[in-house]
Amino acid sequence: MRRPALLALALLAAGWALTLWVSPWSDESINDLFVYRSFAQPMLDGALPYREVAFEYPPLAAPAIVAPGLVGTGAETFRWAFALWTLAGAVALVLLCGALARATGGDPRRAMLAAALMPVACGALVRTHFDVFPVVVLLAGLLLLCRDRPRTGLAVLGAGAAVKLFPLVAVPIALAWLVSRRAAWQGALACAVVVLAVCAAAVAASPSGAADAVRYHLDRPVQVESSPALVLDALDAIGLGQLQRVSSHRSDGVLHPADDALTWLFGACFLALVALLCAAAATGRAAAPPGRERGLVLAALAGAVGFALFGKVLSPQFVIWAVPLGALAFAWRMHALAAAVLAAAVLTQIEFPSHYFEVVDREPLWLAVVALRNLALLAALVLSVRALLARREQQLLDRRGASVAVGFD
Repeated sequence: MRRPALLALALLAAGWALTLWVSPWSDESINDLFVYRSFAQPMLDGALPYREVAFEYPPLAAPAIVAPGLVGTGAETFRWAFALWTLAGAVALVLLCGALARATGGDPRRAMLAAALMPVACGALVRTHFDVFPVVVLLAGLLLLCRDRPRTGLAVLGAGAAVKLFPLVAVPIALAWLVSRRAAWQGALACAVVVLAVCAAAVAASPSGAADAVRYHLDRPVQVESSPALVLDALDAIGLGQLQRVSSHRSDGVLHPADDALTWLFGACFLALVALLCAAAATGRAAAPPGRERGLVLAALAGAVGFALFGKVLSPQFVIWAVPLGALAFAWRMHALAAAVLAAAVLTQIEFPSHYFEVVDREPLWLAVVALRNLALLAALVLSVRALLARREQQLLDRRGASVAVGFD
């Protein structure tokens, strides 16, 4: 397996070079590097996040953001250091996709090659945002669960949530998958200990600063590329309420009389999705390996996509969260699902960053591109749920067949 891994990593490195030197992949006209530098400089001088630094991310995001600053915090030095740092994260992502494919009955070579195409599909945002790191932690936690190390796996998922919140979605799904085992409550306890310890450290640094970080996200308006924003645009277009543009919280958002109600509605849809994924994972536990592990991984990665799709913020870099789902779908020969994820990534690159401000200005063509991207993510989610439910139905049929056979005996 060493040779396919090396080929995939060579392809990944070539894609990273594209994002540095070849247009349009190298377009980084909008990025978060300046924000990260503004955090890194004072933290490396000893300032604490939440106390002296108004830090908007979960506590364990700080090491992922600050580490490249050890090389230097000058603009160009930090840019290159961050590019190499995220490349290292992408290497881990590719290798983890291969390991998960092997653990779930897929082709690890196909998984690694598909994951290695991430920079080609997504462009420069893969190296100008830190989202590859929470994805890596999510994959590591799932791999540990697949290798029958539930307590460590759930602890790692808790750590992932402390880097960026979305890996937390995998926790209830994993617990449902483990529900009949003693390890379920032990894993839940391990996850809770990690999350509470990290949160306690943040509160100890500054109770008011930690509270401000939470309020930052609660008060943030609906972001222009999110699914709720597209519905609000449609309501405005047909004369149901007036939409206003607002620039705050380091992003562009929209205000509308129905924005709170719509945010709650989409949140309820997300909770319903998580409940469905938990039920599918619990049923899939009865399957023989590697089918049961595949059900867990498919449900968890679909949950991450749902977190982005139904949230009030869908920043372009969130498409990185879907990369492992597409890569593993390709490894499982679920080609429609892989194509939906690829379409979402390519449509994101077409829109961002070169046409982002046309989206902010609500130009119909570019709103349509964003809507198509979100529909591609929805298609990936529907195909994932459909596959999970199909596996559930097959298991029920197999059980009935076994019961009939026992009756004849």
